[in-house]
Amino acid sequence: MNKGQIIFLNGTSSSGKTSLTKKLQERNTDLYFHLSLDVYENMAPEKHLESNYWSTLSECASAMHNSIKTFSDAGFNVIVDHVILDIPEEKGWLEECVTLLSDYPVVFVRVNCPIYELERRERDRGDRDIGQAKWQFERIHGHGTYDLEVNTFENTIEECAELIMKNILPINNPSAFKRLYERNKEKI
Repeated sequence: MNKGQIIFLNGTSSSGKTSLTKKLQERNTDLYFHLSLDVYENMAPEKHLESNYWSTLSECASAMHNSIKTFSDAGFNVIVDHVILDIPEEKGWLEECVTLLSDYPVVFVRVNCPIYELERRERDRGDRDIGQAKWQFERIHGHGTYDLEVNTFENTIEECAELIMKNILPINNPSAFKRLYERNKEKI
């Protein structure tokens, strides 16, 4: 069975990942499942999140990372909505994804938006902790390796979706995940 395509969106809160996911699902004739860290976090009991947030969130993230692989192995296409930061609490998240998925058809997409727009969206949404986007903005994308970048402020969600669909890679192309995996192997 062929592996399912993985579109892996990484960006801060309020950068437009969920809207972009919905647009990609809407315009694509193939079925794409949406896997989001928010959904996995919401599966955890509140008492564990309150008492040991980062440890519990890391377990949720690992479950999601393994689910991405499982979906693709079953031939299902997936759009991943994630926030992978360069902080000690999330140490290993990117490495885990890269190790699990380096031989999979992944297009790794950096979702950009300027800080002033992130803060405006955050305020307008009303369901985010004010300051979360700024805090994440200063701690994301440090690895610098992506297959593609989109900007949800400079371009419409439709334009961003179109750009992503034009850049879906065949499995034998070296993706950003493959390059990150090779780079990590060299460090060992």
